[in-house]
Amino acid sequence: MSDGRNLEAHLFVCTNAREKGQSCQAKGSLELRENVKKLCQGKDRDWHGRVRVNTAGCLGRCEEGIAAVLYPQAQWFTGLQKDDTRALETALSACLDRRS
Repeated sequence: MSDGRNLEAHLFVCTNAREKGQSCQAKGSLELRENVKKLCQGKDRDWHGRVRVNTAGCLGRCEEGIAAVLYPQAQWFTGLQKDDTRALETALSACLDRRS
């Protein structure tokens, strides 16, 4: 298990749920986060210990679709759908390629 010292990318996916109004969780953010997390942990990738995928509280962009932010680039994603795993995979791959 990684202790975080070799972490090269950290993706936060908003999983905020609200009783009223729009929220990322209602749009499928938990599913999106879980799918990206599984992708990162896959045996066919060398991403284990290099990437962390976490839930985030409200990122303030719920009206725009599911929101996520990737560090260290501070790259924002808005308007994501629950099946937009590919968009986040592409961003993570580019991030890791730059850092290799």
